[in-house]
Amino acid sequence: METELHRVVGIDLGTTYSAVAAYDKDDYSSKILADPERVGSAAAAMPSVVRLDAAAGVLMIGHDAKDAIAGPGGPSVDTIVEIKREMGVLFTEELLEKYGAVGIFQKKDPVKARLGGSWLRPQEISALVLMKIKRIAEQTLGGEIHDAVVTVPAYFKEGQKRATEEAALLAGLYPRQLIPEPTAAAIAYGVDRADPEKQVYLVFDLGGGTFDVSIIETRDAEIEVIATAGDQRLGGGDFDDKIVAWIVRKLGGDLPAGFDRLRVKAAAEAAKRELSLRATTSIDLGDDLPVLELDRATFEDEIKLLLDRSLHQVGEALQDAQKKKGVNRSDINAVLLVGGSTRIPRIRQMLLDYFEQDAGFVRADANPDTLVARGAAIQAHRFAPSEAFDIKTSANAEPSGEDQDYAITLITEHTLGVGVEGGIFDPLIERGTKIPARRTKSYTNGPKAGKIKVPIYQGESEYVYEDMLIGDIHLDDIDPQPANHHTFDITFMLDVNGLLGVQVRHVNAGQEYEATFDQSTTIGEVDELEQSHLGLLKLFAEGPSPAAPAPAAAPPEFAIPAPVAWTPDPDSAPASSAASSSAPVSVPEPDLSTVPVEFLRTVQRVLRSVQDGRATAVLGQALADFLTAVAAGADTASLNQLADRLEDADDSGPR
Repeated sequence: METELHRVVGIDLGTTYSAVAAYDKDDYSSKILADPERVGSAAAAMPSVVRLDAAAGVLMIGHDAKDAIAGPGGPSVDTIVEIKREMGVLFTEELLEKYGAVGIFQKKDPVKARLGGSWLRPQEISALVLMKIKRIAEQTLGGEIHDAVVTVPAYFKEGQKRATEEAALLAGLYPRQLIPEPTAAAIAYGVDRADPEKQVYLVFDLGGGTFDVSIIETRDAEIEVIATAGDQRLGGGDFDDKIVAWIVRKLGGDLPAGFDRLRVKAAAEAAKRELSLRATTSIDLGDDLPVLELDRATFEDEIKLLLDRSLHQVGEALQDAQKKKGVNRSDINAVLLVGGSTRIPRIRQMLLDYFEQDAGFVRADANPDTLVARGAAIQAHRFAPSEAFDIKTSANAEPSGEDQDYAITLITEHTLGVGVEGGIFDPLIERGTKIPARRTKSYTNGPKAGKIKVPIYQGESEYVYEDMLIGDIHLDDIDPQPANHHTFDITFMLDVNGLLGVQVRHVNAGQEYEATFDQSTTIGEVDELEQSHLGLLKLFAEGPSPAAPAPAAAPPEFAIPAPVAWTPDPDSAPASSAASSSAPVSVPEPDLSTVPVEFLRTVQRVLRSVQDGRATAVLGQALADFLTAVAAGADTASLNQLADRLEDADDSGPR
């Protein structure tokens, strides 16, 4: 056992493979913590695959889950791959189809994937992967592990970072820091100590499911990220899909009936890896299908458009670096290759051609599969390990102060702001701002607004419909007054992880205002996290119950109930809009345990308004309809419609 290694580990939670490393203070380097049950390269990186056979009561994670793809399976077997792509993401029509959720969930619902009898969020599935990674680390280090520095793609947005933070907590790990993958790789390369003179590196990070490009400037003991770009749906898995499409064409345009597409994709991945080493490979799918011969030139033709997409992002990063810091293409000292997909020979040559440089300009002098985890471990040794884990508490967020031999400056990759009248996006923190960061702007109320909802967006367009809604700030208990009477200073704060915090100051009253910041893709408050954590621990330790019920293929029919009569206070002024004035109403205490978790926070907020006598008749009616639907067992689609109505009745936007 490696008991002398530091006990705050570095974890690369990858789309297709994950790895864990720890710092060795004796030789000032980090080491991959190998899976004791595997040998060779299989021990260094674990597939980020989760497979559940509910009928047999077997949960498999990692190599076992991936190896089983080629074996027998059926409707009782669920296999989830590349779930990292869906962290902090809402359903689209394509994702509804991919996860078999049509008729169960709707567009813009938080993504969930079915595992046995349950629908889990991506961070819950990722937590199972992290639990296996945590166990590997504990077996190697000889004791419990409670802390980790976890890497994220440089281009991850707020909701995706928050989901990663939740995944770590659900796995029983304090996420001491979220660090961009290209930055972690640069640390592992040792570029921070390579030269006392200023050096500029372009980190080309092409993994299994995401692509990042970061331009990093180093001088002495400082690393500064000056520009980033990326594509969250570009990686080795997409190259595999191109080979799958080629196989299907070769087989006449379709796979045999009942043939598992994941099995074909596994064969495609093996062929891709083979073509990194030799000019041709054979693909044998068995089942009396012909053996196919694929050569490297054909493979490169199949993925050309994907590689062109990566070069487009390189150009975006260079353009941003020139704008922000005056860094031109000719100023790049070297390209650092990161991620297993950079083993494809064409990628190195593509970059040499793009920069018009000789072979030594593109560096691949380290294992691209483990660079990110090892860099995270070097950063992790700054933190003192926690004695125990409790999801209700936080670890000491301060670095340990030991061996502080370099400094890292990170930037925010996306602009953050609020939506205002006219569908305009009003920025508070611009893309490229160094983090941590803090910015404040003033806003006023709409006419007679007793409540205000401030939508928070992330993106680069001046119009909110082209940006991503990441959450809302809810301001309650506002004295209804004419427009522009109330002034609120809204402060956005980005911590060292790029995670957003919000403060609101009511200028008229001269005091801090209680505000909640809701994100639909997160699991929720600490009690909800704890409940999910305990359930995942049980599943990880014991496996599923063989009797776990399979979800219905389609939701039951449900009609919106007839309106419930609400009697507003006759002394109250009539409402000019659904959320502009108050009328005392009463409602019996509902059973909140029956309310689906994704709607719970909204229901609790509206219920408080009703019980405090601040709800309009329209709002009270919307709440009554929603609770009636819950009690009647309405399907998710109907509840979503009623929840939207409830939100509309409760909201009024800022000015």
